[in-house]
Amino acid sequence: MSDVIVRMPPSPTGLLHLGTARAALFNWLFAKSQGGKIIFRWEDTDRERSKPEFETIILDGLKWLGMDFAAECEFYRQTENTAVHEAHLQKLWENGKVFPCFVTPEEIDAEREKARAEKRNFVFWSPFRDLPKAEAEARMKTDPFVWRLKTPKNEWINFKDVVRKKVSVNTDTLGDFAVARSDGSVLYMLANVVDDATQGVTHVIRGEDHVSNTPKQILIYKACGYNVPQFAHLPLVLDAKKRKLSKRNVEPGVAVLVSDFQKAGFVPEAVVNGLVFLGWHPKDTKQEIFSFAELEQVFALEKVNSAGSQYDFEKMLWFNAKWMKQLPIEKIQAYYEAFSGKKVALEVLDVARQKAKTMADFEETFAYLLADPGFEVERLVNERFGLTIEKSKEILAEIVAVLDGIAETDFNAAVIKDKSVEKIAELGLKNGEFLTPFRAALSNRDASAGPFDIAAAIGKSATLSRLNRAILA
Repeated sequence: MSDVIVRMPPSPTGLLHLGTARAALFNWLFAKSQGGKIIFRWEDTDRERSKPEFETIILDGLKWLGMDFAAECEFYRQTENTAVHEAHLQKLWENGKVFPCFVTPEEIDAEREKARAEKRNFVFWSPFRDLPKAEAEARMKTDPFVWRLKTPKNEWINFKDVVRKKVSVNTDTLGDFAVARSDGSVLYMLANVVDDATQGVTHVIRGEDHVSNTPKQILIYKACGYNVPQFAHLPLVLDAKKRKLSKRNVEPGVAVLVSDFQKAGFVPEAVVNGLVFLGWHPKDTKQEIFSFAELEQVFALEKVNSAGSQYDFEKMLWFNAKWMKQLPIEKIQAYYEAFSGKKVALEVLDVARQKAKTMADFEETFAYLLADPGFEVERLVNERFGLTIEKSKEILAEIVAVLDGIAETDFNAAVIKDKSVEKIAELGLKNGEFLTPFRAALSNRDASAGPFDIAAAIGKSATLSRLNRAILA
């Protein structure tokens, strides 16, 4: 095992969003590709919004995608680390790295409004940053305050981001920022650094929306005397209008939550495949279909793009259709049973998946595979192939003769196809002339699975019955 340690720190305050799932996936794949370790940490300091049911939903959703964090990772809770947080705050105070600031939120808001009116950037520098310690401690007994980091002035913070390359920020743009409340309970900025540092995290892989936090956190790492980890900020996932992807901004039916994909009838392999291409792409191949095992071998942070990734739900459907066709049919059977609560015969599912985009589409195929679809004689008319009802019935009679000659034990799609190809050549017909009435008689649809597959799925008896019914209609 290598020295690489990454972390996955979700907040259990809502459902599992596609963006969170992608961050989890990139952390997982990077750790696996490096032979590293993954830490899972609930950032549950928002006690009002953090719920046990959200923890279950998030973990179950990640496990469905193929990432069983509960089984493979060290688990932590931010709220169980408060004593460590407070000890770090106390040490920072003793070392003169933080100070109590007595400026009220109202006073800061007034300064911000003044800066806006004067059309200048607002950066807050506290007038209490150099208050003598004894005087500050005396005032702490009576006045409300927050703890702020004593930010050095006019220093450049330079760090190499694996995705965004070199990032430089001057501390004059940061000001003195809050790190804890007066009761000693630390805020996200400090808690996150302390947890990552004490838990040995070497690589912080997270969304681009955290880039602005990074210079501040680097200052905290240095103030605490810790080595700064390697950062990699993933590009934002954007919607069709190039806004940050949000459930409220997408069209109805577009999956944004992992539970949306589950309810829509996606297979997890397809969702993972689609997620990884939201920012990552191997530069030396045009391959698009990757298994989880393959991704664990080829994934590299250096191949993550820095530009925002536009989410294309139609592409996700494309991935799903591809994966449903190539997965073992037994796995599709298990997925469909979990999705619908129904166990369907393998040969029926094998036909249903051929033209489906999701497992929800199977029902349309089941309507003519698992039930009698009836028959409308007008379906035998096809202008493209010059088919009248009479001509189609003549062709159906030829098909009946061909199928009647196939033994029950040999009645499968391959044999039916071979015999049909021979008959098409013998009659001098185009493929469409032969297949169109064949399909219509079996499915009572203009578009459906291929007639060879339908016939094999419903069996010889039902096939001949439907063909003869169409001839007599």
